[in-house]
Amino acid sequence: MFYITKTVGTKSRIIKYVIWTPWFVSIVVLLFIHGIKKVDPLAATTYGLSVTDVHGYVILYFILGLIITLAITVGKRSFCHHVCWMAPFLVIGDKVGRLLHVPSLHLEASKDKCNACGLCSAKCPMSLPVKEMVASGEMRNTDCILCGECVDNCKREVISYKFG
Repeated sequence: MFYITKTVGTKSRIIKYVIWTPWFVSIVVLLFIHGIKKVDPLAATTYGLSVTDVHGYVILYFILGLIITLAITVGKRSFCHHVCWMAPFLVIGDKVGRLLHVPSLHLEASKDKCNACGLCSAKCPMSLPVKEMVASGEMRNTDCILCGECVDNCKREVISYKFG
C-alpha cells in the first residue's frame, strides 16, 4: 500500500469542527430536552452486527471510499485530520481537563538537546510539525494521538512522555 505524504495545513483541519459541531450541539440539546431513558449500544443491529443488509453495506463502502479517496488525494491520515468525529470530543475533553487541572499523559521536549534533524516530523503518522513544536516548546497539539513515534525515533532523546 502507498501513501501520499503531504503535510496537511492547519486551516483545513477546521473542517471537522464545521461538520461535527452542529451534531454535538443537537445531541446536547436533545439530551436536555428529552433526557436519557435507555442506552442500547446494539440498537438497530441483528445479533450484534450492524452490517446485515444492503443499506449497511452501502454506508460501509461509502465510508471506506471516503477514507481511501481522502488518503490518495489529500495525504496520509487525512480522514483523521478533516472528518474524524472523535476529534471534537477529544479536544473538549482536553480543554476541560486543563481547566480542571486533571493530570494527563502528554509530551515534553528539551529543545536545547534538539539538533533540528526533522526525523520526529518525518515519522509522525499525523503529519504534525513536531520539529517546530519542539523549537517552540509547546508539544500539545489537538491532532496528536500520543503514539510515541517521535519519542521512539529521536536519537537524542529530546521528546519524552510525562504524566501530570
